Amino acid sequence: MKKLMTIFLMGTTLFAANAQTNSDNPLLKKWTGPYGGVPAFNEYKVSDFKPAIQFAIQEKLSEIDAITSNPKPATFDNTIAALERSGKAISRIYAVYGIYGSTLSTPEFDNVETEMSPKLSEFNDKIYQNKKLFTRIEALYNSKEKKKLTSEQQRLVWLYYTDFVREGAKLNDKDKEKVAKINQEAILMVCLPR
Repeated sequence: MKKLMTIFLMGTTLFAANAQTNSDNPLLKKWTGPYGGVPAFNEYKVSDFKPAIQFAIQEKLSEIDAITSNPKPATFDNTIAALERSGKAISRIYAVYGIYGSTLSTPEFDNVETEMSPKLSEFNDKIYQNKKLFTRIEALYNSKEKKKLTSEQQRLVWLYYTDFVREGAKLNDKDKEKVAKINQEAILMVCLPR
């Protein structure tokens, strides 16, 4: 826990320091245009990915920390809806990153992918193995309040709960470490030079 707090504090400092320099990164800009916005592929450079990913990861982790630090009992709005509102930048980057990785890949992008994919896997594990976050989701999943939610909201609570369980949220710490290690190894296998 102490190590996680140190990492979070370092990340928050990095997040604040990089906020100014990342404001010009086209990968961090909201999409504009039709269909609720589309990626601006003509503006992206491979060199934009690493700083954008690092910034967006810290942003999402800060948003998760705000959710887990909420002293009020878990509700749909302060937990599930808050999760839905979080991580918009990393979601946009994931979409573009996936397209580059599958159809627009170059040797330069392969290097970025080899470096950043394990970091994205680690980031994913940090979210799904976050005890405080899962405790809030599980409390809502098991609460009487869930029955008062709309069917769509109930489905969303169920999806979050099920996804977290499938990703190992109910495992003990030792088994969570094993899952994280397997995830890292799997990513490294995928990212081997082609």
